[in-house]
Amino acid sequence: MTETEKILRAPADGRVLGEIVRHQREDLFQAVRRAREVQPAWDALPRSRKTECAERAARWIHRNAHRIAETVAACTGKTRVDALSTEVLPGATAWVYYARLAGKALRPRTLRRSSVLFLNKKSSLRREPYGVVGIISPWNYPFAIPLHETATGLLAGNGVVLKVATQVQPVGELIAEMIDDAGFPPGIFGLIHLPGPEAGPAFVESGIGKLFFTGSTETGKTLAGLAARRLLPVSLELGGKDAMIVLRDANLSRAAAGAVWAGVSNCGQSCAGVERIYVEKPVYDRFLRLLRARVSVLRQGPDGDWDADFGGLTTAEQKETVAAQLEDALRRGAVVTASSPEPAADPGGGLYHPALVVETDGYRGDLMSRETFGPILAVSPVEDAEEALRRANDSPYGLTASIWTADSRRARKLASRLEVGVVTLNDHLMSHGMAETPWGGFKESGIGRSHGLSGFHEMTREKVVVTERLPMMKRNMWWHPHSRRVYDGLMGALDMLFAAGPVGRIRGAFRAARLFGERFFRS
Repeated sequence: MTETEKILRAPADGRVLGEIVRHQREDLFQAVRRAREVQPAWDALPRSRKTECAERAARWIHRNAHRIAETVAACTGKTRVDALSTEVLPGATAWVYYARLAGKALRPRTLRRSSVLFLNKKSSLRREPYGVVGIISPWNYPFAIPLHETATGLLAGNGVVLKVATQVQPVGELIAEMIDDAGFPPGIFGLIHLPGPEAGPAFVESGIGKLFFTGSTETGKTLAGLAARRLLPVSLELGGKDAMIVLRDANLSRAAAGAVWAGVSNCGQSCAGVERIYVEKPVYDRFLRLLRARVSVLRQGPDGDWDADFGGLTTAEQKETVAAQLEDALRRGAVVTASSPEPAADPGGGLYHPALVVETDGYRGDLMSRETFGPILAVSPVEDAEEALRRANDSPYGLTASIWTADSRRARKLASRLEVGVVTLNDHLMSHGMAETPWGGFKESGIGRSHGLSGFHEMTREKVVVTERLPMMKRNMWWHPHSRRVYDGLMGALDMLFAAGPVGRIRGAFRAARLFGERFFRS
């Protein structure tokens, strides 16, 4: 049962996109039950069958690329170029990559033996699906973010039930269409539309094997608490306050261009977008001039004829958050030194906010410490790389960061000291589009990983199988009945492994072998 509650409108121009659909909790429970019924047969299929579905999904994205980009842009307010480059293209390549990686990621492997005492044992590690996983995805990258988890989840043999943000329900419907047209079995994937506050508790109680959530840190903590009551595993990709470090030997023109793209694309609504920029003082003024020049010519507005570089914010609540942080910063000494022009065309009601360069020397408020999620580039000078590292790490978040320098060796050393899950050198943000790179953060930026080999591991449980290679053996050495002879034989095994000299080791080996022989032949 569903009911339409209100109209869904495009944030860029207010036009009607359709009616908002609302499912009930029982619809979610039914989708989970259906996926659980289908999942064993899906998991048992040959990997080649799953790979065929994944490859068809990639081709479906190619055929429908324009429609996907237009739908994403309409629902979020971003440009079609942004949607195509950061969601559609990476989504297609991800399906193919995961299809090829699945064999390696899921293949059982023999474990190296830890001791000669276990010569008669063979241990293997297997990865098995959870059964059905739940995914709650956000509105900022409504196609790309759930696609990575859906792809690895299905290829790992799970059923998947997805809930997308209300604002992007049409994008969720496209994902469901893709899964259906790609030939995945009916019921193995389910799309559920529930309001955000209801979705988390409902998923926790639905009987899924694991919950994947991407969203705010506050909501992630709440979900983790609910899941803990049931010991339900969770993977959380949460907020960020990403730092960009510009060293004195950096290519400043590239750094300024990279800062604008990573900080302003999607109107700054990227959890891993550039929000804080720390620049060494000798190049601070030059970098600022380049940054201001680029920001001042950005074109903002509705994406009419590919004539906008960035669009608007997606929700009115997010616009209020950005405005409040900016107002606080200006009141406490920060200064706006560059702004993008007003949108060339605004039909009214658009959630537009200009891209701004804000100098924050001496300012330590929310604009430099809490997630902004808007097109504001906060820039501050630092004495050297050491100060930049200290200030970059002085944050409750730890999602990603970037270092800009001509010295790649030094950059790698500095990267090892950044308390984040992803570090890019002379680039920023784009690693989310690389299916091979694990994605996730430290500290309050979440737990768990998506993408790549790590993404498959998150979608599976480890199981160890230990095989007895000598089933004709009567008893293990440590089995009952116990006696002084058993004790001496086990001590002999210790001496064989760790005695200081060869004589002690040989004697120990003799005592251990005697006990082993007795247990091998005598019942």
